[in-house]
Amino acid sequence: MTRLQWFMAVWLLGSTVLGSTGLSEAVVLKKAGFDNGDLAGWETFETPNGTMGGTGFPKILPFKTMGPGRLSPSLQFKVGQVRYQAEKDPQQGGGLVTDIATKGGPLNLSAHLAITYVSPKDKRNLAGGLFEWLVDDQVLASHDVGPIENGGVIRHQFQAHHHIAEGTHTIRLRITRPFTSLVGQPSPLQFVDNLLIQISPNP
Repeated sequence: MTRLQWFMAVWLLGSTVLGSTGLSEAVVLKKAGFDNGDLAGWETFETPNGTMGGTGFPKILPFKTMGPGRLSPSLQFKVGQVRYQAEKDPQQGGGLVTDIATKGGPLNLSAHLAITYVSPKDKRNLAGGLFEWLVDDQVLASHDVGPIENGGVIRHQFQAHHHIAEGTHTIRLRITRPFTSLVGQPSPLQFVDNLLIQISPNP
């Protein structure tokens, strides 16, 4: 499936569902596929003891994030702690943040994720990454990848749904791990593609 076909499928599905319930058509507030080599209206952030991978991260690279059949430009992270802390806020890393101004209604968030791990000695890594959608610092949905085998690839379409009021809202895609991710250290890599923010305005 091409990137255009995927966005059209999402749009058509939203329109069909909304039409059957009598609501207005869904409106795309923001989307990012990284085709132009930039973040397309998103900014990056790090948690207090977190890293996105050090110098050069995140970076846009071709990867089969949506599936094994096709490479697409994706944003690559290597999240984790800077200084290992087992007890105090162990989940550390970073992610993407953006602000939207919108009318009230059902909000839909979506992103395609892929996680890989390659190590010369370890059979697996215990934490591929914890992904969270947040709106105004409230966690709406989370997906914990858990352990990942050496040489493995895990893919997931990560979605969240939430009814928001009219106004300006801050949306975050947060990615964290409870272990360090230092330069030169084998750690899982996280890929993000096809970010989509969509709202179904109230009639």
